[in-house]
Amino acid sequence: MNNPNTPAPAADSLRPTVPPPAGPLPPLGAVVCDIDGTLTTTSSALTVTKALGTSAAEHARLYRAFKAGTLTGDELPRALCALWAGVRREDLEAAFATVPLRDIDHLTAAVREHNVPLALISSSVTEYAKATAARIGARFAYGAGRVVYDNHGYMTGLDLDATDPAALTELKVTQFHHLARALHLEPDQILVLGNGPNDTGLFAATRRSVLIDPLGNSPHRHQAAHTAPDLQHAASYLTKAPPT
Repeated sequence: MNNPNTPAPAADSLRPTVPPPAGPLPPLGAVVCDIDGTLTTTSSALTVTKALGTSAAEHARLYRAFKAGTLTGDELPRALCALWAGVRREDLEAAFATVPLRDIDHLTAAVREHNVPLALISSSVTEYAKATAARIGARFAYGAGRVVYDNHGYMTGLDLDATDPAALTELKVTQFHHLARALHLEPDQILVLGNGPNDTGLFAATRRSVLIDPLGNSPHRHQAAHTAPDLQHAASYLTKAPPT
């Protein structure tokens, strides 16, 4: 699924200004998952770099520079393209399939049992989100950009919609509401599973949310309705209400 073209909401709009509505939750209508750190145990970008046979050390250096602010969000895609120079579409698609997933069987079984659609909203590129969706049977996939190829199928660029954490958070919320409208659902009918800072806007958008926190020390624990150490425990929250 392509990213919606609607503008992202202002950052202030992601902060609840009134208490969430009380009362029982409406029926569950869909499940939304982040990918990296939620469905996976590792960085997809680093795994892809290794699968392509390019330098993991250089990849790590680029991300350290990005985190330190010495490499901008505009410069990072160009640097990654230089690192992955000569990569073909089929090489990248094969690399996406090597990203290890957590044990997701309980979650996907619970989704099937409730007969609701599963959607992925990722800060990675749409192609990766779609590839992961195909692996786990998700019906919808949103990413934060796309891979650009030439007429011969060689990668020539990364067209990213957002790179800094605040913009990624806003983009994910926009995509969440796009999905809700497409499925004719209220936000509280959608269960969100996430793990990181750019998922906090999703946690605020619905009363149904689960933070995946294997170590039990995430700084975002207070921002989700529930926490779970793994996807097996998270699956039980398809029917549980948030604490009162």
